[in-house]
Amino acid sequence: MEKNNKVTKFDIIKKVHEITGLSYKETGSVINNMLEVLKDSLKDGSVVELRGFGTFKVVQRAARIAYKPKGRERLEIPEKNVPVFRPVKSLKDSVNKNSKK
Repeated sequence: MEKNNKVTKFDIIKKVHEITGLSYKETGSVINNMLEVLKDSLKDGSVVELRGFGTFKVVQRAARIAYKPKGRERLEIPEKNVPVFRPVKSLKDSVNKNSKK
């Protein structure tokens, strides 16, 4: 996987296929099912903790007032739930070590 390039789901499937030796179809099925479990868990309000990687959770953003840049028209933005990811320290350190090279 190249530095500063976009990594797609297919790229992940390909890399996992190479590591595990599973077929592309089996690897794709595992990845897709894992993503569905993550989505369903977040929808249910669960916190998803992947040890050594990070934590996914849903937080509620409060309603707020924003303004359009042109005309300064006032917009009311309603409260909403948003998924957030918090990486573990070792992941942050790993990413920062690579960016300093």
